[in-house]
Amino acid sequence: MVIENIQELESIVSGQKVICYAVPASDKFHPKLTSTIALYLNVGTKPYIVPIDHPEASNLDKTDILYVLNRAPEGIYVPDKKEFLYHFPVGKAKDLRLGSDKFTEYRGSNKYHTWMYGKFGDDPEVNKMFALVKLFEYVKELNTWTVEALSGFEPKKDFEFYNDIAAPVFFLAEQQGLRVEYQPFIDLFKPNNPDYNIRNNITYTYYNLYNITSRPTNAFNSVNFAAIPKKEEHRKCFLPQNDLFVEFDFDGYHLRLIANEVDYELTSESAHTQLAKEYLNKTELTKEEYEYAKQVNFQAIYGNVPKEFESFKFFDLIKRYINGLWITYEEQGYVNAPISNKRFDDSLEEMHPKKLFNYVMQSLETSRNILILKEVLNYLQDKKTKVALYTYDSILFDFSLEDGKQVLVDLENILSEADTYPVKFKYSKNLVL
Repeated sequence: MVIENIQELESIVSGQKVICYAVPASDKFHPKLTSTIALYLNVGTKPYIVPIDHPEASNLDKTDILYVLNRAPEGIYVPDKKEFLYHFPVGKAKDLRLGSDKFTEYRGSNKYHTWMYGKFGDDPEVNKMFALVKLFEYVKELNTWTVEALSGFEPKKDFEFYNDIAAPVFFLAEQQGLRVEYQPFIDLFKPNNPDYNIRNNITYTYYNLYNITSRPTNAFNSVNFAAIPKKEEHRKCFLPQNDLFVEFDFDGYHLRLIANEVDYELTSESAHTQLAKEYLNKTELTKEEYEYAKQVNFQAIYGNVPKEFESFKFFDLIKRYINGLWITYEEQGYVNAPISNKRFDDSLEEMHPKKLFNYVMQSLETSRNILILKEVLNYLQDKKTKVALYTYDSILFDFSLEDGKQVLVDLENILSEADTYPVKFKYSKNLVL
């Protein structure tokens, strides 16, 4: 059913839970580089489409639609909140993937959609070429799972964290994009179609939040932005939009996160160095000893403490922590990670103590980073300096000299939490840092 006026929309969403899907001008283009041509709704079991920018319809004003959605008394539910925010910034939208165990990926094949995309798929407004009835049929088919997902909508303890904090944070983190040297970038990274996520030499990243460990991946258009090759030729492709790239790296991040969990005090000295001096009983380390200690520490991070150092207090505390997690897991069937309350339960295959420990620590790392990113993004609201890229244990900033050095000092304080998690920074005119 086509909704033809705003009063009708208000009437339909009044007093009912509403499932919403923003229909983009293209399914292939990055949401930053596309527009909204319609809004698909499921109210109860009834599907509706609200035209916004379609040549066959009497289109409704997007601002009016946003006003109605923000006032929906029973709230709106979406299949992907971060993506929905590109079209309608409804902060109270609830992500069905995060809150329902009945989510299933669409695996069908719509012949009309396949034919249209085979012929016109690289057109940035291909969905406008669909006959309205065909567009409605495809989107309805695409969203068949949402009604069932809503029936199984039972948010766990982590829902508020990921829905209300993580989704908006990563939406904002995608806004700056990365400036590239166009031809070298195309030649080296080979995106499917550069137009899908590059405009005016700015390429846009896309964080995927729906992962078992909660660690977001970051890939779009066949380019993995979370694993940019270390080779100089690849890194020279990326340039700041302002004056400099400044990258802040956390020192011994996992070691410090674990130390905080097991109540072991680490100083502002390099975590690897401090621990090595303690269990090797040294006041100074040779280069070889430091490299050896890093390997030992990395093994401990993954729960594989070498036998010769099992009695060392920090490693013993890690072992006890792992055992404690496993006891809790076996007794109640799940463990909630710190900060986010993300649940790891028996739906995960082949679980064992070390794997559970690794999942919990990756979740803790991600959760803390999300809170830090939230504070950073809030701080940078009125600055030219912006977040350019987040990669687990580092944050890359597109720094403007106009903001002054104090901005870097403030960012260091925010990231380190008053030196609880020390950071070091590097800067460059490209990503060869």
